[in-house]
Amino acid sequence: MVEKIKVTFLGTGSAIPTARRSHPAMLLQYKAENILVDCGEGTQRQFRKAHLNPCKITKILISHWHGDHVLGLPGLLQTMMLNGYNKKLEIYGPKGTKQKVRMHLDLFVHKGSKLNLVVKEIPSQIERRDRLGQALNKGVIFDDVDFYIESAEMEHDCPAVAYSFVVKEKKRLDKEKLTKLKIPNSPLISELAKGKVVEINGKKINGKKLMYKEPARKVTFVMDTRYNENAVKLAKGADLLISEATFSAGEAEELLGKRAHLSSVEAATIAKKAKVKGLVLVHLSQRYEGIPKVILGEAVEFLKGTEISVVIPEDLESVEL
Repeated sequence: MVEKIKVTFLGTGSAIPTARRSHPAMLLQYKAENILVDCGEGTQRQFRKAHLNPCKITKILISHWHGDHVLGLPGLLQTMMLNGYNKKLEIYGPKGTKQKVRMHLDLFVHKGSKLNLVVKEIPSQIERRDRLGQALNKGVIFDDVDFYIESAEMEHDCPAVAYSFVVKEKKRLDKEKLTKLKIPNSPLISELAKGKVVEINGKKINGKKLMYKEPARKVTFVMDTRYNENAVKLAKGADLLISEATFSAGEAEELLGKRAHLSSVEAATIAKKAKVKGLVLVHLSQRYEGIPKVILGEAVEFLKGTEISVVIPEDLESVEL
């Protein structure tokens, strides 16, 4: 059975929240992982509305330290403390994140309260080049048996990064074939899973012939940024690209050179160049609260002739893959 990746859109708005859209926040769930991407104001209430438990959060990925993406963090951390959060919480973010987290924690002090917190800063591209002697556009920031998380530097008006969550390709035993061959449950199953030939009930069974590949899956989060090729490289082949789309194409043209955000068409351009399967547009300006079809329509029109699906979710909606 394929383990699902679920993304819940806790907040899909931008700098100014509206009655319809809260500040940016998204929760990715995979197995025991609950990864929060950004934490805008009101995020913990959105957890309640979505019937999700914030004390299950394992990691928080901060795209950048503008208020609409982080002002929910102090309250969320306080709630986790008060509810006896007992896991190791990892917070990742661009340069300056350690200082910013310390400042957020200093906003509230509860005697005796403890939080097992590990904060990791993602080095800039220049720092990576200086450190490794070569230019890198992206880098793995967390690597586990089943998945890894990688990041890339974006171009905003403060240090900013984007993230990809990647479930690794796996080789699995075909349970239907095992059943048809009437292979009993025994320690020899683990040998078959390694692709070895084993003898069961007088028959030689080749494990390689019982294996199949479960393909890798990828979800990419691109928040506030100007258009840049790092975003394309990071999103390459993603099953789902979740991207900001603050401006319409017309507005973007008028503000050329004066903005630090993507337009609907620029988000669609990243999706097309990266050959993703699906595009989700978030971070909509309050100007489009009542008419999100303007943004959606422009992206759909640009991607006409491709197989890339495009959606604009409402707050608290979710997708699975």
